[in-house]
Amino acid sequence: MREKHKILLVDDEVPFRSALRRLLEKNHMVIEADTGAKALELAQKEEPDLILLDIGLPDTSGLELLLRFKELRPSPTVVMITAYEQVRDVVMSIKRGAFDYLVKPVDLDEFELTIQKALEHSGLRNEVDRLRQEVQRLRGVDRLIGKDSLFLEAQMLAIKSAQSRDAGVLIQGESGVGKELFARLIHNKSPRATYPFVALNCAAFSREIIESELFGYEKGAFTGAKTEGKEGLLQVADGGTLFLDEVVDLHPEIQAKLLRVLEDGEFYPVGGTRKRQVDIRIVSACNQDLWEASDQGRFRKDLFFRLATILIELPSLRQRQEDIIPLSLFFMEEFNDKYGKHFRGLSPNAERILLQHPWPGNVRELRNTIERVILLENEETILGRHLHFLVEPEKDQVPSSSEQFHIELPEEGIGLEEIEKQIILNAYEKCQRNKSKAARFLKIPRHILIYRMKKHGIEI
Repeated sequence: MREKHKILLVDDEVPFRSALRRLLEKNHMVIEADTGAKALELAQKEEPDLILLDIGLPDTSGLELLLRFKELRPSPTVVMITAYEQVRDVVMSIKRGAFDYLVKPVDLDEFELTIQKALEHSGLRNEVDRLRQEVQRLRGVDRLIGKDSLFLEAQMLAIKSAQSRDAGVLIQGESGVGKELFARLIHNKSPRATYPFVALNCAAFSREIIESELFGYEKGAFTGAKTEGKEGLLQVADGGTLFLDEVVDLHPEIQAKLLRVLEDGEFYPVGGTRKRQVDIRIVSACNQDLWEASDQGRFRKDLFFRLATILIELPSLRQRQEDIIPLSLFFMEEFNDKYGKHFRGLSPNAERILLQHPWPGNVRELRNTIERVILLENEETILGRHLHFLVEPEKDQVPSSSEQFHIELPEEGIGLEEIEKQIILNAYEKCQRNKSKAARFLKIPRHILIYRMKKHGIEI
């Protein structure tokens, strides 16, 4: 037998509550409240699937109570009830998260249809929440492997910071140490976990693109804009967490607009004249000292203080020697599953090579290293010879720095951008016009290479 839905009926008029109870209790479990305080207490205790909420209550406004209900986890579906169709209140309730509304006296057919749709919506959302929680269990914290004391301290600080809905968290550390994984940990452990987690790399695009990506734009805002406009990541992340990676690279104008969002929860889309409101938490990351950057005038200090209410410093992999082998084994199992291989461990020589390597690319470089071995080799053990590309040649075989790289500079001088363009062109040709190889050769991410090639007009 299917379990009955639980419906909380909140109204101070006894005859009206009695009439609705008779309609509902044949198929559902009904609980009642005649004040906002009692309704909030029952909602927290009983976790109803649906709340029917009168806008006018003796001790509070139904609109204010709606906001309290939407903060609960799990968040119930709410249908508002009003004695007369007051457009402003109806619009406000929908904007604050109500599913629908009913007007007294309630039409029976409309009432039944609204209840049916609201309960269907509640069931679908509960299933989405369950799936999100399962994904978080499988893919979230499990990837934070390590027993180094600095790493564990950072992890505990992240979990503690997650208890707040709004406090800004700044994660600092070298590229590849796992800043986004920590940001996801904070999101997954926070009251915002059932809402979106949205990430943006602030170093990957130009100021104009970053601005339109963050704030969105109205139709016709600029040449090339979509005719219907575009929703920005701030709106996409509404209710959840926005992760800004390499936040130090934000243009000063965008820093000022972002500060407005943090202070007032509102912004204008590019080309827009109507304010948009959002409720988000911002977790940011930086591969350098952001306070030092603000002290040098490269980043707004007022924005720094809003972003860095909590500062988490992540250690490099060089500082986590004891975690290198456990991480390697974890990645080995991951790529065994991905590529259908059967590696079972590391040889002593392989362990020595892994422990002696400086890992400038940190955990990301280690992961890529293990993936390369699992993909290309077919042994049961990762051997030293599988890691030959990590072993540097003897020093007497290494050419001097002047032999490795030399640029002839013209007497009349040359622009720095022209030098960059020539270096990219030379690397691109040297790597047989393969963008991935050229990016690795230049030691930059592939998307950064493509961005710079487009910037310099290099044919891709």
